Amino acid sequence: MNRRFEALDAFRGICAISVVIFHMHFVNSITELDFFRGSAVFVEFFFILSGFVLAHGYGDKKDLNFRSFMKARFFRIYPLHIFMLTVFIILELGKLFAYKFGDISFNNPPFTNDTSINEIVPNLLLIHSWTSFTDPLSFNYPSWSISIEFYIYALLFTTIAFFKTSKTIVWFCISAIAFSLIFLKSDLLVESVLKGLSCFFGGTVIYLLFKKISYFRFPLTLATLIEVLLIILIIFVVSVNFKYKSLIAPFLFLLTVLFFAFEAGLISKLLKIKIFQTTGKLSYSIYMTHAAILFIFNSIGIVLQKITGESIAPIINSQRSLDFGGQLINNTLILITLSIIIYTSKITYNKIELKGLALNKKPEKPFIKLTGSTLR
Repeated sequence: MNRRFEALDAFRGICAISVVIFHMHFVNSITELDFFRGSAVFVEFFFILSGFVLAHGYGDKKDLNFRSFMKARFFRIYPLHIFMLTVFIILELGKLFAYKFGDISFNNPPFTNDTSINEIVPNLLLIHSWTSFTDPLSFNYPSWSISIEFYIYALLFTTIAFFKTSKTIVWFCISAIAFSLIFLKSDLLVESVLKGLSCFFGGTVIYLLFKKISYFRFPLTLATLIEVLLIILIIFVVSVNFKYKSLIAPFLFLLTVLFFAFEAGLISKLLKIKIFQTTGKLSYSIYMTHAAILFIFNSIGIVLQKITGESIAPIINSQRSLDFGGQLINNTLILITLSIIIYTSKITYNKIELKGLALNKKPEKPFIKLTGSTLR
């Protein structure tokens, strides 16, 4: 089955935008709506989507090679990650300059806490989310999930290569055990790893289930009703805080991915329009670049506050917020910020992501043994 799941691609973009708004804090604006305050959970949607898509792309491959598989994943993930880590180090140097010569205070002194020099190597190796000794939210904090996912790729390869006939059971067991450990609040693995394992391999299981029942055809009206119901449930679960939200939300996301894979209802057709497909295509860049852009906006607010004496960048509930004078202007600035993030993401997609993918496809030079005859 060789196809693109366009509705699921659109969800990737919607989730990325929701996470961006979650990381924004404008006073009396849409960023403070309950839905966006709960949108951090959409990172788990990313894990599920990745598991589903990679199971579709690689699950049945007979001649899967570890080197070529990991090389493809490396060039998909690493170029933008390294670029953004470099950007954050440069921003930290700028913060150091402002701290020394501009008498401007930020949330933390430069190169301390989550931007400590000690965190650079773990970020370079993408291991910062795997141990209790490193800060998963250091430097470009959205990369915590990329850290988890990159090494899960290697685990996925292992399950495909060594458990060809029983990979369904293995994928189910990994997901179920990880979900159980989250429920039991186990410290056997750090929570971020458990979230990644449970949701990613949950996504692989859902793909196998979809493949078994993909022949089924839903009537348009029924499919649309189910899609609308799932969207309503997602909005409710994301917006409301309750005891088992961290477990119920992923299960709802699994059902959503399974059903929207059929692309049978009107909501799926809506998700195929250009704006949703474009944000889906740019979703990785949106996710990876937005923290730096938000840092710059917050820094501008801090500087303006210093110059004007107005409360432009207040700290509310231990969180740096922005307030440029009212609800209308703050919401307008949110739209402007999102536009800048999307525009920047289009550039990084074309100049970094696509270049990285091209490097993966570049044929390797054959090894030439230097002998006397070849040197002459």
